Amino acid sequence: MSSIDQRPYHHGDLRRSLIQAGSKMIEEKGITGLSLREVARAAGVSHTAPYRHFQDKADLLAAIAQVGFEQLTDRAGKAARRHDGNPRKQFVAASVQYILFGVTNPRMAHLLFGGEINMRTAPRALKQSSWAAFQLVETIINNGKRAGVFQDRDTMELAVTTWSGIHGLTQLISGGYLSRLAATEQQVENLGRVVCQLLLTGILKPDEK
Repeated sequence: MSSIDQRPYHHGDLRRSLIQAGSKMIEEKGITGLSLREVARAAGVSHTAPYRHFQDKADLLAAIAQVGFEQLTDRAGKAARRHDGNPRKQFVAASVQYILFGVTNPRMAHLLFGGEINMRTAPRALKQSSWAAFQLVETIINNGKRAGVFQDRDTMELAVTTWSGIHGLTQLISGGYLSRLAATEQQVENLGRVVCQLLLTGILKPDEK
């Protein structure tokens, strides 16, 4: 997660440094390659230092995931705010950022959405950060409903339907199934926009709706 501050450990920065080191390790080695001892070594602190902030590996993973959700929501939110007043463009812009985040950080995305963390028993702060990501989708959809451009259906149904489509595309690209269509970041963005437009309009012909 390159957007985490790259500052060395000093004074109260231990927790941040450990999360930063753990995030980098996940992208390089995967979740199974993560350990508190290895994270401590990467952060340049003693092997007992992580226990000042984290009880175990699961505790560290939850903290890393929380930061990941916050970064995802921040990226998508900033993209949406560039199109205030236009819910359709907000939806596309935020969705493309979601796709780019998942494709460029596949192992982090797996931590967030791959079932590695049981969200039912996750720490409250992690639940809140994950819910904030979903609430962004709901907000955009509610904006569209009020503007009369989205269907007047249950917001949760619309949010789950659209997010499922975007998440599915992200997984297909990350898994290498769409290598010919999404070999570069620009291609990923272009394909994302196409899929988002189809999610908005549907695939039925106008006279079949």
